[in-house]
Amino acid sequence: MATFIGLTPNQFGFLAGTAINDTSSVAAAEATYNVLNNIDLSLAITVKLTRITMLIVIAVIFTVITFRNETKINDNSNTTQKMSVGQTVVKVFPWFILVFIFMAILNTLGFFQIISGASSFFKNGYKFLNTAALAGVGFKIQFKDLITKGVKPIILGGCTWFAIFASSLLFVCLFASYVG
Repeated sequence: MATFIGLTPNQFGFLAGTAINDTSSVAAAEATYNVLNNIDLSLAITVKLTRITMLIVIAVIFTVITFRNETKINDNSNTTQKMSVGQTVVKVFPWFILVFIFMAILNTLGFFQIISGASSFFKNGYKFLNTAALAGVGFKIQFKDLITKGVKPIILGGCTWFAIFASSLLFVCLFASYVG
């Protein structure tokens, strides 16, 4: 599709990195684009990982906002139990982000290249856990519910996807001279 609408490799990278939700799907789209165009581009995954990294900033901001709101609620209530800053942070901060940062640092330092078999272990583990998660979601879905209740969520999901795609494509087109 990127070739059909005349996107450069860099424009495709920004579009895929911003419009595609799942990181593995971004990697798959980028790999397919690379094979079809006989190039070696890693911009889409870089853009996607940059977006993921920005979640850290968002998480910290929302942690502070939640702490302030909790403090106001506790100050206005008659309860004697007040949460400390540490308790609030422990309660609301998404700790998986620290694991993400730690693993990114180890990977950047080449730690996983030193350990024999670490790369294949994590690749296979990722595939297994991703498959298990998707199977778990599938086990919860009943086709009867999809037919009776699923039309509105499917339409909403489609509209949301289209809005993200359109805004990402608009970004790429508006900033084409910067994107390249």
